[in-house]
Amino acid sequence: MKIFRLLLIFLSILVVSFLLYLWIYGSTYIVGNVANALFVVGMITFLPTIIAMTQAYKFFQGFNYAIRSFISTAFRENYPKFSDYKAEKDTKIKTTVFLEAFIASGTVVILSIIFTVVAIS
Repeated sequence: MKIFRLLLIFLSILVVSFLLYLWIYGSTYIVGNVANALFVVGMITFLPTIIAMTQAYKFFQGFNYAIRSFISTAFRENYPKFSDYKAEKDTKIKTTVFLEAFIASGTVVILSIIFTVVAIS
């Protein structure tokens, strides 16, 4: 894990949150609105990193194979078995980048929860 890349991802999430805040709420500063902007951007980046780290996208390879083999005869000729299709589609994903994005987006989500608690009280 590289600290510089983690900080870069974290700062980019904060910049996107700030731009979203300005776009939706304008220049008025309310803690609850800051929490909303942070939460939206944090969750949009948090959930895909979980999917990438757990390789849950492989779940949809079966559906993709079934639909494409049903529609295309050329696809069936290239991949007569699902194992052939799966062997070509299997790629190793470097989880270090996703781990850093997971930590950065998780931190933003936690910050948004803290800001929400502050705004409510």
